[in-house]
Formats: sequence, structure tokens, C-alpha cells
Amino acid sequence: MEVSHEMSVKNIKEIKILSNVRLIYSGDLNPIYSKENLHVKFVLSGQVRGGIICYLCLDGLELSPVEKNFIYPLFTESMNILIGKQISTDPELGTLKIKLSPPTLSMISKEINSTLKSTIQKYDLEFDGYICPVIIEYSIEALN
Repeated sequence: MEVSHEMSVKNIKEIKILSNVRLIYSGDLNPIYSKENLHVKFVLSGQVRGGIICYLCLDGLELSPVEKNFIYPLFTESMNILIGKQISTDPELGTLKIKLSPPTLSMISKEINSTLKSTIQKYDLEFDGYICPVIIEYSIEALN
């Protein structure tokens, strides 16, 4: 199969994950630079190929072990819900056969600067008085 064209994913304005947890699209915010983040990766296969990496920016945030144990699975599940919803509701992607891998969480921080990326979306994850920036990087191509 040959690559037909790169695909974009439309944003979701807001998703309520739990009663006290929201994920809000924030594309108009200033660029985000992060050295302290964890990220979760999804691999797409089928009639498309590529990957989606979601970064939770924790720069300057002091978290206790209990808070980390709450936030990390919450972030992974939030990204799983968001990516699934984006793919299923996108007019172009929703008609294709796509297999989405289970999320792979990495605790090793990667330096990321949202001004240097063209295929990203920015969200805020709000929960229990915290607001953490989320950067999502897409690399998706449709196959013939």
C-alpha cells in the first residue's frame, strides 16, 4: 500500500472524563515548552498508519506519590477516550478501518516545544484544583 495523504484530526472542545475531571481544548494558548512530562503513545494501523503521542506537562508541579498514582492512570485513560472520540467522530477518519493500539505510557520525559510542531493540539486537563497542559502530536497518513 502506498501513502495517499497526511491526515489531520479535528479537535474536541471539551470532554468530561469524570465528575471532577475535564479535558478542554486550548489551541489559542501561548506555546508550551516542557522538559518534565510523561507521555502516552498510540499506534494506528489498518487503512491509516502513524502514531499519536500525548504529553502531560508537569513542569514546576510538585506531586506526592499519592497524587501521581491518581494522575497517571487518569491521564492515560483521558487520552484513550479523547483519541477514540476524535477518530470515531472525524468525518474522514470515521469511515476508515483503523486499529488503535493500547496506550503505552512512558515516565521518561522528552523535551517538547509546541512552537516547533505543526501537527499538534493543546488541551488542559483539569482535576482537583490542578490544571495541567497537554500537548498531542499527530503523525497520521492514509493508505491507498
